Amino acid sequence: MTLVYMVRHGETQINAEGRFNGGGVDSPLTAKGEAGAQALHKLLQNEHFDRIFVSPLHRAITTEQIVAGPDKAFTIDPRLREMALGDWDGGPLGNLATDQQFINYRHHLLEWDYQAVHAESYQSLVKRAGAALVDAAESVPETGKVLVVSHGIVTTVLANVLTGVDLDHARDSGQVDNSSVTVLDYHAGQWTKRAWNVTADRFAELTAVEKELFE
Repeated sequence: MTLVYMVRHGETQINAEGRFNGGGVDSPLTAKGEAGAQALHKLLQNEHFDRIFVSPLHRAITTEQIVAGPDKAFTIDPRLREMALGDWDGGPLGNLATDQQFINYRHHLLEWDYQAVHAESYQSLVKRAGAALVDAAESVPETGKVLVVSHGIVTTVLANVLTGVDLDHARDSGQVDNSSVTVLDYHAGQWTKRAWNVTADRFAELTAVEKELFE
């Protein structure tokens, strides 16, 4: 089996300000975001990654440089870009908390009218980013390891849908945290979730089997 370590970038200025942080906007990591990425570096320092794939957005590239180190080669894959949120991108989250379309966006994914805000659909996200993840996993030997540094919606939705969760419920788990890693294994075209939303400060809570993924 191939292990794929999916990292969400560290906290950004837009995250800290409570604004939509989709594929149409970008901002630098905060000091907290840099510290979180550094903590992930320590958590993953014993892992050898055969390939590293990164979203083209600056926040993901900066995170990769901290987590993997500045001397490690990586490949930018545009398909790993965060889902485009159209008119919402960069706007405050709080303004839409009771809006039915926002509720659908978070909890009833297939009912979300993405076209009304000129955004990307979840189906489009799964198609492009899912293909990127398969290509990444198949680019290394069967026993290899891949690091993928991308975004919150990308990681949350893909990690759930690829392991059998219906798309409409792919965010019921809650979104993965900034500076977190989710581990999937890929074998014979099938995906299995091995660890979910792991952060350095929650490492002690992992099972013994999960901890083996970081040794």
